[in-house]
Amino acid sequence: MAILLGLMAALCWGTTDFLGGTAARALGVRRALFFSQAIGFIGLSLAILFLPAVRAQMAMAPASAWLWGLAAALSNFLAMLALMAALAHGKAALVAPLTATYGVITTLLSLLTGEALGWWALAGLGLCFIGVPCTVYAPDEGGASAASRTSLRLAMAAALFFGLGFWLQGRLALPGLGTTATLWLLYVTNLLCLTGLLAGRPGEFRPPPASLWVLTSVIGVVSLCGFGTLALGALTGAVAVVTVLSTLSGAVTAALGVVLRGERLSPIQWFGIVTALAGVLLLRIEG
Repeated sequence: MAILLGLMAALCWGTTDFLGGTAARALGVRRALFFSQAIGFIGLSLAILFLPAVRAQMAMAPASAWLWGLAAALSNFLAMLALMAALAHGKAALVAPLTATYGVITTLLSLLTGEALGWWALAGLGLCFIGVPCTVYAPDEGGASAASRTSLRLAMAAALFFGLGFWLQGRLALPGLGTTATLWLLYVTNLLCLTGLLAGRPGEFRPPPASLWVLTSVIGVVSLCGFGTLALGALTGAVAVVTVLSTLSGAVTAALGVVLRGERLSPIQWFGIVTALAGVLLLRIEG
């Protein structure tokens, strides 16, 4: 059961990233994020409404947990903006695996704060450092377009902010707030920030067209399902197995980009993708 739930989480998040690029191109990055995040916020708010234990934990959580949770949410918000912008301009098969290397950042932060680094983590870190430059290198594109270079820089920025955000969540926010409350705070922060960014453009708040509304709703629901399946998998006790399998989301996005969009990659880019994903898996095994 744990293996199935981990694969489902990877499938959900990989699909979310793939569809997110389409929504961002059609609606704009901020507008697409706003409506997809609104779906997740509504779902989590309903869950909290019907879960008294979660509400009790939120009421008893120390102020420091809320502050660290807010810092983590802001970092993740910046990461999501960068990821959606990268997917809107670049190849999903490159952007998603590059973003998945956020594990490098999380591992380095853990090392700097006194955590021991085992052989699995060292090996994973080395593979990521080898693989990431290969994914950026595109010899078959000649003069890579400015949009392509920008998307790769945005993907690396997303990896940086995701790595910081997940470290803040796991180390400082989750112990006090719990999973549901921490995730709810993330959605609240995202919606407030997006509202501020879109406030100068009232037209951005208009609902998407019917076809795009369906797409945006699917993104919000599938993303939330990814978090839900990961949580259910963790309840089985096989946390490491579920987490490792969930990081295959980058491979899912890459596969969808190649199969459904016909995106073409050079051999060295394929090598970089495989190597970077292998490094992420080793980092997750260690974690």
